Parts: sequence; C-alpha cells; structure tokens
Amino acid sequence: MPKQRLLITGASGAVGTLLRPLLRDRYDLVLTGRKSIETVDGEEAVAGDITSRDFVEEITQGVDGILHLAGAVGKSLTYEETIGPNYDALLHLLEACRRKRIERFIFASSHHIVGMLPSNREWDESATIAPDGFYGLSKAFGEAACAMYALKFGIRTLVIRIGNADPKIVDGRRERIWISGPDLAAIVHQGMESANLTYEIVNGVSKSGRPLLSRRPTGQIEYEPVSHSGGNRASDFRPLETLTEGDGISYVGGLFAADELPTPFDRSDSRT
Repeated sequence: MPKQRLLITGASGAVGTLLRPLLRDRYDLVLTGRKSIETVDGEEAVAGDITSRDFVEEITQGVDGILHLAGAVGKSLTYEETIGPNYDALLHLLEACRRKRIERFIFASSHHIVGMLPSNREWDESATIAPDGFYGLSKAFGEAACAMYALKFGIRTLVIRIGNADPKIVDGRRERIWISGPDLAAIVHQGMESANLTYEIVNGVSKSGRPLLSRRPTGQIEYEPVSHSGGNRASDFRPLETLTEGDGISYVGGLFAADELPTPFDRSDSRT
C-alpha cells in the first residue's frame, strides 16, 4: 500500500527538523519553506512563500494531509508582522484543502494562546483563550479558522497546542510544558490516521512531575505521552524557584506574557 503524502510547511524550522526523521518512514514528505531544504530519501522539497495563493496551489497538489508548522513567531511581534504568515497563509492552505478535498489538516498552535493564564494550576484544552501577544492572538484566529473549515467542509483537523519542543530544557517553566519528538510525532500520526477525528484540540506535552498543561480526552484521538521531561535538562538549566516575575513566572506564557505588548497600529496613521 503506498504511503500517504504529507505536506509540511515550515519544514526547516526547529519543530520541522525535529519531526522529519520521525515521520518519513511512515509518510512521503513534501517539504516547504522560504529557503531551499536539503532532502533525504522519502522527502521532496519546494521553496517558496505560502502567503502566495499560487504557490500554495502548487505545493498542495496530490497531498493527503498538511502539517502546518510555518508562521512568524516572537514575543515582540507586531500585529502587522503576523498578518501574512499567520493569517493569510493559513487561509490559503485551508482553502486548498476545501477545493482539493484534502482530508487531513494538522495545525501547530501554541501554549501562548493561553499565555496570560496563571501558572499556579494545570490547564486542559477547555481553558479560556488568553493570548499573551500578537503571536498568541494569531493562533486563536488559527484555531477558529480550523474549526470553521473542519465543521463546514468535513476536513479532519487536529490542533496541537505545542508547549516547548527544544532538544534540551532550559528552565523550570519550560520543563512543565515540554514535549519530546516521539510524543509530538505520535500526535501527528493521530491527526493523519484517526478514524474518529473531526475537529480536536490537544495540548502537546509529554509527562512532567509538575505539569502546567494537561489532557482532556474526547475519544477523537488516542494519545498518551511516553516521554518524561525529567532528566532532559540543559547544562545551564534554571530551576523553577529561581525564576522571577521578569521571566513571566506567574503566567503560562512566561516571557511572552511579561513582555510589553507592541502598539498594534502606527499611531501616526490617521485612518480610522
């Protein structure tokens, strides 16, 4: 039986680089990013800009599913900086799924969608949306857009609110939201293969001694993490008790929550 073809946007980023070797034995990977990507067996790559509808039309031809990792990320992003990569590009991809009847869509959301919630308890996927900046706000739009296209057009859609996927954990807050490559790949497998999936949100985290994000199973996917954040600390790891309000210790989003919010529009612009 031929492998499914999975398009990965943002394939040269940190998460894409982490996932590619864990996915290519199971799927034929179509990789895209703004720059050229060096490939191995089981991969093909096309460089381009997914804010272009014509380019999205090209790269979505003949794929069975899309793993959408690409986007502008940063705690100091302005609203304007997110419009093309985080709003327009997503809609181009969802429209391609609708027109071409691509059956599976997996959206990389973020814990920053609930970044302003306090860090003194666990939060599951029913938590109130509380973005900690314009990056998190764009993920709230993304989740809403995914829900609309999934439920209107029957695109089986999985939203992964990724915690922290760094190879090594640098501080105690990130240790509470960390996810390993194998656990993240297991969630992607569910997004591509679960027969029960319609539209689902999952907190993308591994096991932790003091978790900040937890899982509320709904029966749409089957995911139980196998990795544990303990023992994966960086050499310069900062324990939780040493973090301060300047680090955003009181919030799910950490530094993103502590950072000053940029002005969304240029105040010299006289348009109303």
